[in-house]
Amino acid sequence: MKFLLLSYSFTLCLLTFDFLGLGCAHEKVIINLDVKDEFRLAKENFDKKKYGKAAEGFKRLIFNHPGSGYVEEAEYWLAKSYFLKRDYLEAEQEYEFLLKSFPESRFADDAHFELALIYYKQSPPYRLDQSLTKKALNYFEDFLTKYPESVWVEEAKEYRTKCIDKLVKKEIAAAKFYMKLGHRKSALIHLKDILQKYPSNSYLDEVNRLLRICKEGS
Repeated sequence: MKFLLLSYSFTLCLLTFDFLGLGCAHEKVIINLDVKDEFRLAKENFDKKKYGKAAEGFKRLIFNHPGSGYVEEAEYWLAKSYFLKRDYLEAEQEYEFLLKSFPESRFADDAHFELALIYYKQSPPYRLDQSLTKKALNYFEDFLTKYPESVWVEEAKEYRTKCIDKLVKKEIAAAKFYMKLGHRKSALIHLKDILQKYPSNSYLDEVNRLLRICKEGS
């Protein structure tokens, strides 16, 4: 009997909460925050690596407060939230929007560098199509020209070298393929193209060695 009374009381309590509109299972409570609190909450989620929730918060801020002074910064953290959760397509769009809408933003160099990283991270192994590697290289080189004082300069140089080396490896592989077939003239075209386009790379010794072999056999 005691158990029945407790069960009845608990059920009545649930019904009362549901009647008052407080039942969480039936109704989602939406709280409209001011722009400062909206930004703070989104940034807290970002700092806790809850990038999905952070992105939702920054998007909501941009939509609800388009004229506020927080939009520029929210746009950057929105892009970076997508970047860190590896949603590269969304991140690319948001970074490009930030750079186009706020070209003088204090986040411009960060956005440009991270956009270049997106292309690099999506580039496939060197034997496959290298369109994204070339795009990443262009962005890193453009970054180094535009932001010579950025904290990302040294890292950008390292990635530029990685891009160049990947492109050179593809050309070397093509040259070796033609050499194997006995088409030394075709191999020479690829090797000379390397020296013309990428005079500084990590495979110069290999390129010069192959050049000597091709010239000796021609």
